[in-house]
Amino acid sequence: MIDRKISNKELREGLIVDGVEILPPTEESTLSQLRQKRAIPFSKHYGRVFYQISELVEWANSKKVAVAS
Repeated sequence: MIDRKISNKELREGLIVDGVEILPPTEESTLSQLRQKRAIPFSKHYGRVFYQISELVEWANSKKVAVAS
């Protein structure tokens, strides 16, 4: 896995790392809402929004819910 920054356009397509879908395809409006709530890690460079793949993987893993047995 190459840890790099991806754009909003790339994240809309979903995030697949090593053949595993980490995040499903997501509408741009949903990503915007998550950014406004500061719920998803992102950075801005020259007015454009970017996401670091390693931070997204960590964020997605933190959202997992344990199943009661």
